[in-house]
Amino acid sequence: MENEELKTRIGSLGDTELIELLKLRDSYQPEAVDFAIQEALRRQIIQSEADLQSAGFQPEHRYQKSIFPHLNPDNQFQKVFNSFMRILYLTAVAPLVFGVLNLLDGDHRGALLLLGLGLLWVGLSVRLQKQKNPQIPVVLLVLFLLGLTRVFFTQINFAALQIMDFVVFGIAFLLFIYVLVYLRVLLMRRTSGGSTSD
Repeated sequence: MENEELKTRIGSLGDTELIELLKLRDSYQPEAVDFAIQEALRRQIIQSEADLQSAGFQPEHRYQKSIFPHLNPDNQFQKVFNSFMRILYLTAVAPLVFGVLNLLDGDHRGALLLLGLGLLWVGLSVRLQKQKNPQIPVVLLVLFLLGLTRVFFTQINFAALQIMDFVVFGIAFLLFIYVLVYLRVLLMRRTSGGSTSD
């Protein structure tokens, strides 16, 4: 069933889109490439699979592997960008929850700080989604570090933590830093006419 849907979807591509898929065939699943080759043969875009070795079917840009992968089609950029935005919105929950907890504990100053931080985070995330400004992830990174520092030194009981707690926290911390930095890299590439749509 899934293969039939894939075959139908590839069959509905225009010639230009089909050629682009064949150029970037290393980035697709083998089944998708096989269906694309069959469709290109049927439409007589190519005469045989050997035609795929010609210059017309080679990717225009070859990128080395990178910690921040290059995205090929523009819709790929949009999907990754939207996923990162969902992560940013979910992240705003943490300072809001800690702000409410501080409020319940009677720490009004800490509550206002964290609630303000959470609302500022949401506002900047909305602005980032609309404007796609590569400077906003830097501001979000600074806010993240400030909020994390506040929570780390005022909310966490170090005596109760185990080594595995530090490992999990460290992995989550590094992963989130990666998301913000990669988001900035993607936006920088896009604004400079870089490879997010190459």
